[in-house]
Amino acid sequence: MHGNGLPIARRDFLIALGVLAGAGAMTVASGGRAEALTRIDENWRQALADQYFSDNPQINVRPLQDGIEVWEGDAGGYMIVESSRRELLEGSPTAVSPYRRVLGDAAYLGPGEYYALGADSAVGLLNGGLMNTRELRAIARDASDQFHETLVVSAVPERVSLMKKGDGLPLVKAGDVKSRVANYTYITGSTLYPNTEGTCGWVAGSLITRYWHAKSTARLLLPTKYRSGTNMTTSPNFATYLQNGRKNDSWARNVKDQLIWNAKKQGVKHTSAWALGNIGMWNELNAGYPFILFGNIPTDGKKKGAHAVVAYGQTKGGQLITHYGWSGFTNVVLNGGLVGSNTKFRLT
Repeated sequence: MHGNGLPIARRDFLIALGVLAGAGAMTVASGGRAEALTRIDENWRQALADQYFSDNPQINVRPLQDGIEVWEGDAGGYMIVESSRRELLEGSPTAVSPYRRVLGDAAYLGPGEYYALGADSAVGLLNGGLMNTRELRAIARDASDQFHETLVVSAVPERVSLMKKGDGLPLVKAGDVKSRVANYTYITGSTLYPNTEGTCGWVAGSLITRYWHAKSTARLLLPTKYRSGTNMTTSPNFATYLQNGRKNDSWARNVKDQLIWNAKKQGVKHTSAWALGNIGMWNELNAGYPFILFGNIPTDGKKKGAHAVVAYGQTKGGQLITHYGWSGFTNVVLNGGLVGSNTKFRLT
């Protein structure tokens, strides 16, 4: 694997086709916060960028599809924005933009679903998946329509910066955090397994399992051979064990089934449930419990699971704080309207 998440052979193939390279973009200079907010009608991009980035960075803005844009900070961080409603879909103050090396057309289909489009084929920039470009363009148009209809509008009119540098993991700024689950570093500091080829649901399941294993007094939820202190072993791979021969592709229901399967084998009392959309997920966070969510791709009028992430907190603006299951993507702010299904699991 290469740092951008693609297998090396596929990455080099796309560079040869001219799909990946250093991307050109128009630039928005992020000025002082007070000045930007007074000019929001004339320059809403600058105003919104100032609310999410600190230190007045240069922001590279490039269109994706049908009103969707990616904004990239020159010192790191990115935002994906629905421009007609002027709202954040997802973003991170610390993660490097998935589109940073894309040359030419690109698309966003939901959490973790970032695509570079070639003449005939489109490639998932972090999951390595391949799709027909014509089909992906149609799905991307549907995705844009759905984002416009379902995104959650921030409850905070003047959102504060999400940047905070400190010892260890850079965090969403405390002033913008409504809550994070207790011991959330058991999630952000967990062992991570390879997360390509559609295995994201099982990787998310491993993060939830490790959280409850480390948080419990008995620490019995992980089978012995998969324990490394309170963490998971790098090898053998607990996510593969949890998958237990099932297909790589997953969604809320079958991940829930396998979390129950493991807990029963370990003799650990638990409760678990799944739901479509965001049903019950805010109650879970308000009670102090993390959960797994699957993004939403509209295909032929139906909802499809998309990428699986672990939610462990929420902002005052009503957005989720999540771990995307990839190194460097441990504090991604996600719009709560982009949820296709969710899995809840906790010990009792």
